[in-house]
Amino acid sequence: MNIKALLKSLLLRKFTTGLLILQLAITLGLLINSAILAIDTNNKLAENTGLDAENILIVSLHPTSGEYRDLDYYRSIVSEDLQQIKKIPGVESVSLINQLPINKRGMLGNVYDLDDPELVRKDKYLQDVKIFLTNEELGNTLALALLDGRFLTKDDELDFASDKNGNVLITESLKKALYGDGSALGQETNNGRVVGVVKDIMLNPTIPADKQYGVFGNRVMEFIFTGRFYLLKVSPGQMEAVRNKVSDTILAVQAERDIFRVYTMAEHMQRFYRHDKGLSQLFLMLCGLMIFVTAISSYAYSQFHISRQKKFIGIRRALGARKKDILLYVLTENWLVYTIGCVLGLAMALAFNILLSQYISLSKPDMMLFLLASAIIFVAGTLATLIPAIKTSNIPPVIATRTV
Repeated sequence: MNIKALLKSLLLRKFTTGLLILQLAITLGLLINSAILAIDTNNKLAENTGLDAENILIVSLHPTSGEYRDLDYYRSIVSEDLQQIKKIPGVESVSLINQLPINKRGMLGNVYDLDDPELVRKDKYLQDVKIFLTNEELGNTLALALLDGRFLTKDDELDFASDKNGNVLITESLKKALYGDGSALGQETNNGRVVGVVKDIMLNPTIPADKQYGVFGNRVMEFIFTGRFYLLKVSPGQMEAVRNKVSDTILAVQAERDIFRVYTMAEHMQRFYRHDKGLSQLFLMLCGLMIFVTAISSYAYSQFHISRQKKFIGIRRALGARKKDILLYVLTENWLVYTIGCVLGLAMALAFNILLSQYISLSKPDMMLFLLASAIIFVAGTLATLIPAIKTSNIPPVIATRTV
């Protein structure tokens, strides 16, 4: 097959060929980045959170009665809630907490050792550390892995309106940021005295895995109005039974509450990534549409230009060209157009990736993904061109030569 002759043939219709090549490049660029977004989202959902997400139940609620303005009344109701929830069969532990892990926003504050306050200037992640106000049951509820020291206890609960910071747990990554390889136990931070270090859990998925800084203090009852969530550790296989009972149990204690949602930690993670997942599905749907439109364009391109080459085809058939020679000629012309389109598509994919990375977190394209996307484009184009190619190869020489 004379590639040089094919290129000359394409140049004779450079406008329509150029439009098809541009369409191919855009389709390939969009397809590669859509696949990257889908893969990234699935990888995020598969990340190890450090939590038994399937067996942790979250109850989001808020009081509606004016009686809750009396903080002592508020505390008494919450204490009764916790006692009654723990009596539900299948509940192993229950906690009250001001914010959830696996969340971008929340209660944030700077954290530093009292002997080295300048450290905050060196590590920007120390400026926005998640501050958790909870109770002594949190270690059991989240099944936190204790690396050093001890968990919080009832004795660590601060007196109401206390002017002290009290004792705190910190995450492993925060300990390393503040104290390196040294011990953190007994060290004084601006948020309290460190009594324990726990293994990192996923607090904010949008920051690096080694920057999951968190501080846990047993003082939620001091600021009871911040206690927006109940966390329940549920025995395996008991989730649905507990889920069906927990709302009635809470409202039986005091009915004047809005229970917004009851959901698992796994569902919470799915909800966190719902925009990424929706965007990837939208892009993949758009890619499917683009591939379909490109296939139609390839069919129309081949059908139109083959119909205008009957004279040339007739001469070739009269000179002894076989059906498979004509078929190969048409397909090779298509493959050449698609090769040029895919080469430009690589540049288009890089451009799209740079543009999208300014707005969303997106991995860089790799060669394997490029080859796979190109193969999809080639298969779609070949199938679209096959029908006009077969029709052309079936033209009898006696009919074709009448156009000479």
